Amino acid sequence: MVSLASTERARGVIAPGVGGSLKRKQSETTQFDADSLSSSQIKRRRVTFDPDVDVHILPDANEKSQELVAEEVRRALEKHADGDHALYNQIRLLLASSPTAADAPLTRYLQKYVIALTHNVPRLDHDASGLVHAVIDSQWIARGESYVRAYRHLLRSLVSVHPGYTSAVLYMLVNMFIELPSTSLRQQDDPPVQRPRLLARVHDTLKYILRQGSMTSTHLQPILSSTFPFPKDTTKAHVQYIKNILRVSEYCPELKGEIMSLVMDKLVKIDVQIQVDMDELDDEIEDRLVGEEGNDEDEEDDISDDESVSSDGSLDANKLRLKELKESVTKLDSIMNLLFSHYDSIFAKKDTFDIDDTFEGLLSQFASIILPTYRSRHTQFILFHFSQTSPDLMERFAGCCSHLAFDNRRAPILRVAAAAYLASFIARGAHVSSAIVRDVFDLLCHHLETERLKHESGCRIPDLSRYGTYYAIAQALLYTFCFRWRDLVVTPDGRPITDEAFVYHEGEFTWHNSIQAILNRNILSPLNPLKICAPTIVAQFARVAHHLRFIYVFNLLETNKRIRLTKGLGGQGGYMSEVGTRETALTQKRGEESLLLDAYFPFDPYVLPKSRRWLEGDYVEWRAIPGMEGSKDDEEEEEDSDEDSEDNGEDDDEDEESDSQIDRSLGRAGVDEDDLDDEEEEDTDSDLLP
Repeated sequence: MVSLASTERARGVIAPGVGGSLKRKQSETTQFDADSLSSSQIKRRRVTFDPDVDVHILPDANEKSQELVAEEVRRALEKHADGDHALYNQIRLLLASSPTAADAPLTRYLQKYVIALTHNVPRLDHDASGLVHAVIDSQWIARGESYVRAYRHLLRSLVSVHPGYTSAVLYMLVNMFIELPSTSLRQQDDPPVQRPRLLARVHDTLKYILRQGSMTSTHLQPILSSTFPFPKDTTKAHVQYIKNILRVSEYCPELKGEIMSLVMDKLVKIDVQIQVDMDELDDEIEDRLVGEEGNDEDEEDDISDDESVSSDGSLDANKLRLKELKESVTKLDSIMNLLFSHYDSIFAKKDTFDIDDTFEGLLSQFASIILPTYRSRHTQFILFHFSQTSPDLMERFAGCCSHLAFDNRRAPILRVAAAAYLASFIARGAHVSSAIVRDVFDLLCHHLETERLKHESGCRIPDLSRYGTYYAIAQALLYTFCFRWRDLVVTPDGRPITDEAFVYHEGEFTWHNSIQAILNRNILSPLNPLKICAPTIVAQFARVAHHLRFIYVFNLLETNKRIRLTKGLGGQGGYMSEVGTRETALTQKRGEESLLLDAYFPFDPYVLPKSRRWLEGDYVEWRAIPGMEGSKDDEEEEEDSDEDSEDNGEDDDEDEESDSQIDRSLGRAGVDEDDLDDEEEEDTDSDLLP
């Protein structure tokens, strides 16, 4: 209640009654004649309200009008500025109270203070930051709709008048992207609200604040980055946060590029860490890890079990490591599935402008984030999939890779990686047309010849450190030839040769342009690319080229076994100078193996179980050539003729295993040079050309 404290208030002023209006009943200019009043009336007149009286907060909303609350807030801020903090602190604690507390004020009562603060925003400067932060940190999200609107208006006014509070307001909202408050945080006079509506309120409030001005979004970008879940955080936290910031990118287009780059950067780091951890595992364990689709409920049970075992000190370190790796694979799979769905919603609309803008963003992310990151295995498949949605996008992605691969201003290691991406894309892209395959093959051959003419005269021994770009182009051609040789054979109708036509073809094939002569010149040059390119790629190319009567290289491979490489100094800006002591771009190779080109082709088979559905029909699987050793036809014939032969059974198992590995990646084909000895013995007198 309002206390009566002083008798020295100015004449003619009558204090308002509790719950009444602040309007004065008489004019302040009215003059009274003391002589006409009795002594009792004079005494009564002198008993008034003290202007500095303490106003106690009333628990019932109906006992205070909006005008009275506004006056109370104004007084509190004025007295706080003068050093009297009592009423200020009462209001601060009132706003900070939990809606579920026993003595919590009703929402409609608290709303009057929110409105009063909005009218006093200019007074909420740095000196009143305690009250402001109590407002920002208050439990508002699950209250009634009218309160949320009033609260939203207060936040926008704060940011507008006092920009220093912008980061605090944005942090409060963005933190809800990770962990949304409970729907139970409401007062008894609030209607129940569902979680989707809570999330909608967060986005509506953020959108409302961002409309305040373009400068507001500049505060949001670093907050989105710093609040992003850590790599060890749960799959649920990552997926929920990414969903929300993708939603932000829709109503804040000025941040769309930064948001998509942020997601891609975090995704690549998770992807790379998984590959590093996978290298320490057996192939069988790796296949089991990526072959099982994660189950969130099972994961939670497993985590609980592990924690209880760990507390007893009996948790096996290897099992814990495998469990963490499985969780990382599930996390990567879920995020990839989310991104595929997000981009698909854009491409499905067939809006040319949106598709062009989105794809340009993907190309930018590829050049700045994916390409420089060695060992990214799955992230790049977003580009692989969506670039195949139209011939124009296929040409743009191939053109981007070509530009990066042959731009002399770029670091050699990036050019090598770009060449690998280019070759892997045209080799593995099922929708890449024969025309694009031939055009890219011609381009690679042209640059291979240019590099050969530049370096051949000064080359005494194959040297990756000095001629890294040359060997990268050569390996790209070998890899592409193994997968797309059908597109390089000239046919009467211009279409790729079929297996049936191949079987019944007599004589040698006619090859596109002069690719046979170009590859022959380069393979036999002093640069000797077959010595530096990855042995698995070289071995498979030798088998395919010999079977197609394209070129015979087994004698050269035998000679190369006797060549010993030494670690050259290279030149400034050379391939190995970029790698330094990392042993050929972070691999674990030692000795002479470290002087060979890595068998890295980034569009190896995609193995994540949940998200691989997006790539159905996009991928060229390894197809054995009819009649070539290891093909299905040969295996069936061997099984029919030697069904009971134990030796032949072992051979079949080896061929099956080899084809399975080739299907995963030619770069990890498991084809050893020793596997070629039988063919070498049969053809020791063959020429280098068919």
